[in-house]
Amino acid sequence: MCVPEGQRMSTEAYAGFLQAIGHRVVQTDTTWWFNVYGGVYMNFPFHRPVVPHKIEVEKLLGLSGLVARYTCPLSVGRRSYQIICDTANYDLENLSGNVRSKVRRGLKRCEVRPLAFEELDEAGAIELNSDTLVRQGRPVPHNLDAYWRRYYRAASNVPTAETWGAFVDRKLAAYLVAFRIEDCSNIFILRSSRTHLNAYPNNALMFVYLREALARPNITHVSFGLEPIQGALDSLDHFKSEMGFIHRPIGQRIVMNRMLAPLIGTQTCQILGRLAMSQATRERISKFVGMARWYAEQPKCH
Repeated sequence: MCVPEGQRMSTEAYAGFLQAIGHRVVQTDTTWWFNVYGGVYMNFPFHRPVVPHKIEVEKLLGLSGLVARYTCPLSVGRRSYQIICDTANYDLENLSGNVRSKVRRGLKRCEVRPLAFEELDEAGAIELNSDTLVRQGRPVPHNLDAYWRRYYRAASNVPTAETWGAFVDRKLAAYLVAFRIEDCSNIFILRSSRTHLNAYPNNALMFVYLREALARPNITHVSFGLEPIQGALDSLDHFKSEMGFIHRPIGQRIVMNRMLAPLIGTQTCQILGRLAMSQATRERISKFVGMARWYAEQPKCH
């Protein structure tokens, strides 16, 4: 696939960002990869399906890599989806009456504007990160502050990265971080404060950002991620849907290290599942359980 120079540079810029925050990044013949954590790799750009060669993935994993997860054509992998909004002339008329009411109330209470990444720490963005994790029942890492300061500093050096905030009485109530990769704007971060949820900052922020981003000539759609390996949070999934996001079909495929693959089966998934339930705070175990299940569900070869 021939990628225009500007789009190729946006992918390389994102690769540089990932390296700056501590990920290992590898470019192979068909795609880019980064280690999400440990020996687990994922490809990007996330919206572009690929079919990497078997040898290519085996070389990526080597001896220490455990799993590679990548987006692919529907015929190749487990049937999945990307969460996208590609509505032309996005505006209030594209939303249901109930959601329009929430957005209008949010716009009345909130000031929504683009920010500089250097503003986020002082504005209290890190506290919103912690607040959101607690509200979702997810663990708060011990190095939260240091990680996010490094994240903001690295993102500030990426020309295709942007951050927007919603303020209530001059206090940050919600913010998002998006990276343009090729012709897709990827929203990777959406965080908000419990204190100001009754002001609908998430609705106001998402509406303004989608309307602005989808009007740009170099963006064809905005992505809010792929089908999550652990299953979607109902409240977050509902929010995405009511703001105009849809599920665009795409395949996802899991490749296990050749030493690990023979050990993965239904019984193994059940054992890992029980282990994950008994250690609820170990989110990585839950994710590995999800990948093992997807591995068992996907077509056996391609």
